[in-house]
Amino acid sequence: MANLLSIIRERTGDAPSPGQKRSLDSVEKAHRLGHATAQHKNLEEDSCPYRKTPHRECWLQAFRHARGREDAADNINRFGVPVCEWIAMAESDRQRIRLRGWYRRMKTNPLLLARHKAREAKVRVRIRERWRENPEPFRAKMREIYWADVETTRAKAREKYHRNLDKERARKHRSAMAKKAKREINRSPDQIFTLIDKAVPRALPGFARDEIVSSMCLAVLEGKLFIENIGQEARKYLAAYNREFDHFKTASLDTPVNGRDGTTFLDLLADESGGDR
Repeated sequence: MANLLSIIRERTGDAPSPGQKRSLDSVEKAHRLGHATAQHKNLEEDSCPYRKTPHRECWLQAFRHARGREDAADNINRFGVPVCEWIAMAESDRQRIRLRGWYRRMKTNPLLLARHKAREAKVRVRIRERWRENPEPFRAKMREIYWADVETTRAKAREKYHRNLDKERARKHRSAMAKKAKREINRSPDQIFTLIDKAVPRALPGFARDEIVSSMCLAVLEGKLFIENIGQEARKYLAAYNREFDHFKTASLDTPVNGRDGTTFLDLLADESGGDR
């Protein structure tokens, strides 16, 4: 393995800038300090004064070399990458490795996973709001990403399609059924209305049936209700109507009780003898 200082010198070049020269001098100082610290028998690696790369790696390399141990370049850091390779990496590659390790920890920690999902949900909501306010910058960015490497983008799309073939076929089937429903209700609305009218129970009051039939017709026009599923999904629209208009009579505690001269349900609960009157 190459020496860490030689890697840093290769990155700074033969004629380093003043800033690069100061950084190289400080790294060499860390290397000398690590070698000097190794001469004290009562000191170990935890006495390293540095916390960040590349100073810490150079200090550890000099310390271990002076103690006759293995070269620090052969060590594996906490991300599972040899130290000398980590030093030579670009910052984008390091960040990718850090994120990969963070995702592994997150999947084994329910608290981290819940926080991550909450952050993602907030980001999605914020992006949708910004998209609705001004969609053109987002579309321009998507076009730029697409045409920057169009062949790679198309290859990834084809790979994703074949990897999720069943889901893609189901999505195309739903899209075709929605287009068919829109086409049929525009072509023969009376026929579709008759199908919906037969699917809704006639035991319901007239105003309730009209509301449910209207909502089902609107769902067909929007492509949310398929013609083949009208009979099966009528019960779902009936339940939605009942929830919307509260036919189950959920009463508020502030509602007056009939025949009690303005007494509310909350007064009855507060009065221990309310049930005996």
